[in-house]
Amino acid sequence: MSATDVIEIPPKFTKAYPSIGVGVLDELMRRRLFHCSGDYWRFGDENNGTTRRLDGRKFTRADNSGADWHKLIGLADVVRHDRKYALFVIEGSKDALAAAELAFRSGILEEVGIICALGSGYRPIRSELKKLRGRFVGLIWDNDASRIEAVNIVSSALADLRVEHTRFNWVVCETNEKDLFGWLSSLKGKKTPSICTLFPSPLPSYQSPVQPFNRSTTETAGLSEEEKLGIIYPFIVSKRGTGNAMSFGLARAIKTKNMNMTNIDEIFGLWFAKSRSLLPPDADEAQSLETFYRQLKRVRFTGRALKAACERARRARAPFIPARDGDEDLAKLAVLHRELQRDAGDRPYICPVNVAQEFLNLRWPSQANYLNHVLEEEKVIECVERGAPNKPGQKGKSTFWRYKYPLDEAEKT
Repeated sequence: MSATDVIEIPPKFTKAYPSIGVGVLDELMRRRLFHCSGDYWRFGDENNGTTRRLDGRKFTRADNSGADWHKLIGLADVVRHDRKYALFVIEGSKDALAAAELAFRSGILEEVGIICALGSGYRPIRSELKKLRGRFVGLIWDNDASRIEAVNIVSSALADLRVEHTRFNWVVCETNEKDLFGWLSSLKGKKTPSICTLFPSPLPSYQSPVQPFNRSTTETAGLSEEEKLGIIYPFIVSKRGTGNAMSFGLARAIKTKNMNMTNIDEIFGLWFAKSRSLLPPDADEAQSLETFYRQLKRVRFTGRALKAACERARRARAPFIPARDGDEDLAKLAVLHRELQRDAGDRPYICPVNVAQEFLNLRWPSQANYLNHVLEEEKVIECVERGAPNKPGQKGKSTFWRYKYPLDEAEKT
């Protein structure tokens, strides 16, 4: 389909879904993600899709079943057109249309991919998620506590694969609607929060008359209850025994926001109140806050900081390691360690094995471990605290390093 093709939007669809504009449907049809004929419409591509009725009768038919049901709709379009930004909807096809409509109203739809996972039963396929590396992904899910587990599963998988992502907390708005489509439909002429600021850098059409939705991550002034709820919502405890993991996730989420202690105390207090029913009966808020500050201290890196360190390391001049002169992989890894130490200041740092493996394009993690061992033997780095692998029922811990060579190596121009 060429850009000059005339696309007709069936009147039945616009009557059934008035909150979805013609401009959105036009763009999605050009991407071959939206199809409408007779009494049916389909959101899908060559990999997966779902078909629904237009007359209001309950009818939904997925293209695939079994393991193939989890294949992501819209991923092929993101890869084919190398879209650097994507909205990842962990819900149904109507919510995918709503996400596209929000992006359109914010003036950025042409730059943003729309990916749909067809529901909270989605389970990530690593080979698909790997294709999102080098892009920035915004996750969208339903206003339902049971959906938190689904978004946490997806977020964890993306983090494991070093895919930069964040979560679009539309649920901070006062609404009784359970999904994005219902919320968008309920606005009826009200100002629509912008989805622009979900992404880390301005897009070509970033300027939009739509009302901004998110606060700058560097602002440390007082936060409204709405803004605090938006920060804590993905980490509210929804299952017993997960309080520590959720609070650590919250610590990681606010680590880069440059908040003062008043902000931190207020955010944690709200998180504790919202999670209280599923925390241990003897949980004490003051003691839990003290633990939270220790967790904040333990957060040594974020995905964005690791990516920035890797980018600097690719451009920087490697140190001279006398006994290993000519070993390019070793020298490159030494540069990465140096950049991580630069970020950590005087503190020890973590160099995740999977990050080192990807940075050097190695086949196995054991190769990255071996190179760390060589750097330690050559006294380029030293181990401050030895890590331990995961064991059944027991989470492992990372190794902490200190870079021993000078930090002032001249960088290449």
